[in-house]
Amino acid sequence: MFGEIILINKINIENDLCTGCKTCIDLCPRDCFTLNEEKKSVFNSNRCHDCGHCISACPENAISHRNYPSTDYLPIRNFFDSKFLNGEQFYYLLKSIRSTRSYLKKPIEQELIAKLVDIIRYSPTGHHSQNVEVTIVTDPAIIQQLKDESEKTIKDFYRKMDNPLIVFFARFFGKGASIKKLNESRPRFIRMLRGFETGEENLFHGAPLIMVFHANKKSITPEDNCTIAASNVRLLSHAYNLGTCFIGYLAQFTKYNSQFLKILGLPKDNKIYQTLIIGYPKHKFKTFVARKESILYFL
Repeated sequence: MFGEIILINKINIENDLCTGCKTCIDLCPRDCFTLNEEKKSVFNSNRCHDCGHCISACPENAISHRNYPSTDYLPIRNFFDSKFLNGEQFYYLLKSIRSTRSYLKKPIEQELIAKLVDIIRYSPTGHHSQNVEVTIVTDPAIIQQLKDESEKTIKDFYRKMDNPLIVFFARFFGKGASIKKLNESRPRFIRMLRGFETGEENLFHGAPLIMVFHANKKSITPEDNCTIAASNVRLLSHAYNLGTCFIGYLAQFTKYNSQFLKILGLPKDNKIYQTLIIGYPKHKFKTFVARKESILYFL
């Protein structure tokens, strides 16, 4: 019968459309497809992890997924204008991105936040684990709680650092490198503390939106996955004329103060891996900047 659909597990193959071109076989990272005696593709595995490569690449649109709507697989070409999108322009976009530490007092539109959030689920993850979770903070009261707790954490650091007995035992137990690093960071933390006192805040820099990327610490490649997702959000943000900055302090502070996890409402087995602040930049960068040459090895 024309249009007959072979239902095997969650992947559907429309037999009359399949030409046996082997595209799905070549692309599947889990070897879920074979050809049958009729030289038609057959899905025959429980190892499928829903990457969707087979559906996206099938030249005859013969494959579908029972659990995902066809509207998730719209033609890419319908959303690009080749007159404007090209490798050269993308190269210069990436080259122009700077960290933003001064923001306008202007909220980001909800429609734009929705796009930034949506791109996260399209970021690659190890073994397609899709384990990145994100907490989006726009409430000024919660941002203030994070700042207050950061101030307490920094003060506690140096209260201990200035105690000779604690320093002695820390070095005795092999923590000398951590002590040295904290001492080297003292000027930055002092500046941050002064900012908390004067209102010239130097942690989140007045950004109206904070994205905290976290994942179950026992899951597959959680730090890599969160970093890639945060990087994709950063790139998209700049394409929409927003500014961003990675804030590594929050992940570090949570190692010593669990109150941050309570404020953010994170699941107990989750760990913060990246924090990104986002907002409309107060200043515009007009030129590219100097950077050291990359160290390259050609083999």
